[in-house]
Amino acid sequence: MFARLALAFTLAFAAASAAEPLALCDSTSKGFTPLTDLGTGTYLGEQGGLYPGGSNVPPAAHLEDGLACARGIEGGGGPIVVISIGMSNTTQEFSRFVQLVAADSNWNPGALVVDCAQGGQTAPIAADPNSAYWTTVMSRLQAAGADPAHVRVAWVKEAIAGPTLPFPQDAQQLQGYLRAIAQNLHDKFPNLTVAYFSSRIYAGYASTTLNPEPYAYQSGFAVKWLIEEQINGSAALNYDRRIGPIESPWLAWGPYLWADGLVPRSDGLTWQCSDFQTDGTHPSTTGRQKVAEMLLEFFHSEPTTVVWNHLIPVDAGSRARSRALAVWPNPMREYAAVRAPAGAAIAIHDIAGRLVRLLPASALTEWDRRDAAGQRVAPGTYLLRAGAHTSKLTVLR
Repeated sequence: MFARLALAFTLAFAAASAAEPLALCDSTSKGFTPLTDLGTGTYLGEQGGLYPGGSNVPPAAHLEDGLACARGIEGGGGPIVVISIGMSNTTQEFSRFVQLVAADSNWNPGALVVDCAQGGQTAPIAADPNSAYWTTVMSRLQAAGADPAHVRVAWVKEAIAGPTLPFPQDAQQLQGYLRAIAQNLHDKFPNLTVAYFSSRIYAGYASTTLNPEPYAYQSGFAVKWLIEEQINGSAALNYDRRIGPIESPWLAWGPYLWADGLVPRSDGLTWQCSDFQTDGTHPSTTGRQKVAEMLLEFFHSEPTTVVWNHLIPVDAGSRARSRALAVWPNPMREYAAVRAPAGAAIAIHDIAGRLVRLLPASALTEWDRRDAAGQRVAPGTYLLRAGAHTSKLTVLR
């Protein structure tokens, strides 16, 4: 009898295992270049970079508008609520980010982080202002003791389930859904002034049609084109009341998460099969940790976030430093925010004293780790000078 039971259990387990799709762990690269490394190069005729012109930083005028919106967040009174919007991958990654924030002594204690993403709530669903998803969002806020009027910032990561359209129509379709989501954010949270969008992580290991490659990679173009649409003055995404009715928050990239499997991105990011669950699509514990850490670094270094989240850089001992010239994060990898005395240009020198880059005078600006020729600088120690003030910065690999 026990032998028959054991055999029945073994057969049932084998059948279940056979029915469950397993990650395609041999698919370690798709040969695509991350948008951040593609620059002015093209993919199927479309230019890379996160922003217009193949750049990975927003145009100066768009960044200045974003800084103005960010200053309004800090001066708006009441707590600052930061939410996530998206599907299963988003909630899995953001829920880990919430845990990191809870343990981060450098996070603004007046900024509450609430995971409002939900499994199965893909882009077409979130684009519908009347979908039950938005009821869940409000319920999550209520459970966290957060007033919807205090929602000021959103991180959005969405995708289409089972995409079939060819490129670029697939990305254009997703762009349309993302546009509607941005408009929903404004309609439901009128005080939400800044929204950061990210595209998918690597999906080369995916064993289902949920959202495999090349759609995961191509979703980056949907985000890129959405933000370009706003930069180009689309009335449907207007955020400036001086121009016309507000329809959307100010939009920018969140962390760019895609890398070509085991092929290192210029900043070293890779995606291993172990970073995914058995379907090769949803992140495992290590995959969630990767995204959560990138989110935390982003919210501590993006110029439009440090305005309200990290007003004064904090050292490893959590002692606030009040300095005329400050840079953070320090050490840095790809981007650093620099605060300088008003009217002072910022000169960046290598350890030998050679001028690497001259940043324009601005109270708060960003260095993208590139020299005057646009080349990515090597790891090492650099000196920043603004007027009579000097600060040392370490650049990591």
